[in-house]
Formats: sequence, structure tokens, C-alpha cells
Amino acid sequence: MGVVPGAHSFFVDHRSGFEASDQASADDARVRLRQRGIVSVEPDERIGVMLAPGERVVAVRRAIAIERLKDERHPERALRGDLYVTTNRLVCLGQVPVDVPLVEIKEAVVVAGVLRLVIGHGRGLGIRTRDPLLLRVELSAVREAARGAASSARPVDEGRHDTTPGTGES
Repeated sequence: MGVVPGAHSFFVDHRSGFEASDQASADDARVRLRQRGIVSVEPDERIGVMLAPGERVVAVRRAIAIERLKDERHPERALRGDLYVTTNRLVCLGQVPVDVPLVEIKEAVVVAGVLRLVIGHGRGLGIRTRDPLLLRVELSAVREAARGAASSARPVDEGRHDTTPGTGES
């Protein structure tokens, strides 16, 4: 079966310029993270004083809006501020600070241009930024690195021999 001239015109990219740019940035970040790993950025004075020993800033978003969602029926008003992704947590510094340990984040998805984080216990966050896909990629890389560091820091149980990888079943 041959290619029909002009057939590509049926598959129009309906994404806005921001969405297409965000997708391209997210794709570039995936490649960069695979090649170089997570690279720290210099913390500014606002977040610098809040960092724990060994904690590093890996991404910053200025002037974002964040909604704390306790459940779908009662979202709280959007908070505005600067978002910092560190090696341990998400921190939004604004009028009302928001601090979420990475280990509490269960899921991160982009829906209708908003990065939605499922935190658990009926809680969630909606982060409005110009580049939610890129932020999701960066956040996923940091969460994966944090999980890897946590699992390698755990002592090995000498008496247990797992036979099924990832299940903990013997």
C-alpha cells in the first residue's frame, strides 16, 4: 500500500505553541537526564536557608499557581509562588508555603495542562506552570533517584532470599 499524497494533512497537531514547546522540552530533558543524570542548580537565598544537609535544588519554576486539593468537591484557593524541586521535596514559597516530601507523592500526571500530583490520604496538588510536562519529567527523575537512594541505604536482611524480583516474595 503506497503513501497517498497529502495524507499527512489529516493528522493535524492541535497542540498550542506552549504545549508543543513543553513536549519538546520534556523530550530533551529525558535524553539529558539519561546522559548526564540530575544536575543541581544554585539555590537562591529564599530556599538556600531551608535546605537540609545534602539536599540540593534541581528545578525552579517562578510565579506558578498551586491548588491544594483535599477532594474534588472542596478545592482550596490557588496559591501563588515560586516552586522548588529538591532532591527530597517540593517546596512552593509564597504567601502560604507548601512543602511536600517526594516520598509522599504517589502519582504525577498532566491533565488539561495542569500537573496533578496524588499525595495520598485524599490529598492532591494541581500545579499550573508553562511547562507541566517538563516539570513532570524532572520530578519523576528526582523521585526515581530518591527511591534508588532509599533502597540502597536500607540494610540487607541476611535471612531473606527473594526469588521474584520486585515482589518481595520468596
